[in-house]
Order: sequence, then structure tokens, then C-alpha cells
Amino acid sequence: MKLEDMFDGIEETIMDILARIDDGDEGALEELKKVKRYIAELNDMLSVVDEGDDIESIKSKFDELSKKFDEFLMAVVKVVG
Repeated sequence: MKLEDMFDGIEETIMDILARIDDGDEGALEELKKVKRYIAELNDMLSVVDEGDDIESIKSKFDELSKKFDEFLMAVVKVVG
């Protein structure tokens, strides 16, 4: 899966949730709150690379991020069902 495809999917999901909120679906508002939290967590994960990092420290950080990202994707799957 390309990163661009993933972000397109997230955008579609958010648009769907917003449409459901507009239609009065109260559960959709809770789903939107969860998606907001997941996006904030994703932002935190992507901000780990520092200017002074070398290839080994970046690799180590991204290995850890990969584990967390897998957890993130599973949480998104649970939200959008």
C-alpha cells in the first residue's frame, strides 16, 4: 500500500463520518473524535526524526514506529469497521 493511498482512504473515511454527522448520526461524532486522536498520534510518531540523527538512529526509530503504526492501523480498522 502506498502512503498516498492510505491518506486518500483516511480522507474518504473522514468525509463519510462528516456526512453521517450531518445526517444526525450521533455515533459518527464519537468516531470522528477517535479519528482525531489517531491522527494526533500519527503526527507525534512522524515527528521523531531530529536534525542530528544518523542512519542507524533513524532506522531504530522507524522500526519502533513501524510497530506503533501497525497498532494505529488496527485501531483505525476497528473505528471504520
